[in-house]
Amino acid sequence: MSRSRRTSWWLGGVGLLLAFALLLKAEPAEVLALAGRARWSGLLAALAGTALLALLRGARLSLLAGGELRLKPSTAVAAVAQLATGVLPLRLGELAMIPLLQAAGLPGAIRGLSVLVLVRVLDLLAVLLWATAGGALIGGSPEFAGAMLVSMAVVLAAAWVAGMRVIRRLVGRWRRAPGWRRKALRQLLRVRREVVHLARSPARTCAAVLLSVLLWAVIWAVTVVLLRAMALTWPPSRVLLGVLGAAIGSSLPISSVGSFGTQEAGWAAALAGLGVAPQAALAAGFACHLWSLAFTFVVGGAGLVYLASCPPAPSSTPLRTRLSSFFRSDRRA
Repeated sequence: MSRSRRTSWWLGGVGLLLAFALLLKAEPAEVLALAGRARWSGLLAALAGTALLALLRGARLSLLAGGELRLKPSTAVAAVAQLATGVLPLRLGELAMIPLLQAAGLPGAIRGLSVLVLVRVLDLLAVLLWATAGGALIGGSPEFAGAMLVSMAVVLAAAWVAGMRVIRRLVGRWRRAPGWRRKALRQLLRVRREVVHLARSPARTCAAVLLSVLLWAVIWAVTVVLLRAMALTWPPSRVLLGVLGAAIGSSLPISSVGSFGTQEAGWAAALAGLGVAPQAALAAGFACHLWSLAFTFVVGGAGLVYLASCPPAPSSTPLRTRLSSFFRSDRRA
């Protein structure tokens, strides 16, 4: 086993211990009681919201693929990718989108990687925008929120310029380099080409950003609906900051299966600043997470059935072959 693989498993173990520790803090009996008392009307509304999230993610994937993916298969890919993220450790579920995109008809692993990078960048941008809006909703200054948006735009522009400079230097150094350096350079150049192509189309760029912002609005709304179903009537502005905290927590490298533990840690940390007791925040976070995972199974299972039943595109191989090949190569790494 390589050093990077051993490090990944150690980080996953730390994430699992964190999840158990926080679950004990939340008291498992309280988590189950909260989840069990949820009203069916609220659960059905949250399930519909989860299906809407898959549709929006699919529309964004289709947009980023430049029209090479139709809405139905791209929605199924998004749903199955969320399911993989919910059941696989060490954030392997995110990488599963690459063979899923290939099976749906988007040729090339590098192309799939480019789309995945763009999705993550758009999600980061949307979280930053909603974080700014959340600060204004809880009583922040509109002028300060505007200044934050301007600062964010400046930082993103500076990061883009710096990244392009780094890539140009790598082109000069690694153009004739053998092995992994040449492969990495090809991936970087393909990602850059996808980003440049997206940036040159203002309509596509605006649509992708708007879809990303809308995605997080729906995630916020689904969380509010779930909390209300469990008779927790927290203000929506408070829930928004909790959702953003959970998103930041989920991005930590010690994530375990389905981001359990890290997501609840970010959720509770954000709500603690608003006066919510840690035990109550953790119990609500775990209960919402469990129901969200159940909905993801339903929607992701439907997407998996759809992809498995569709004939492979001319430029792709069957879904089972793509996934089995992907995970065999991952184990050999």
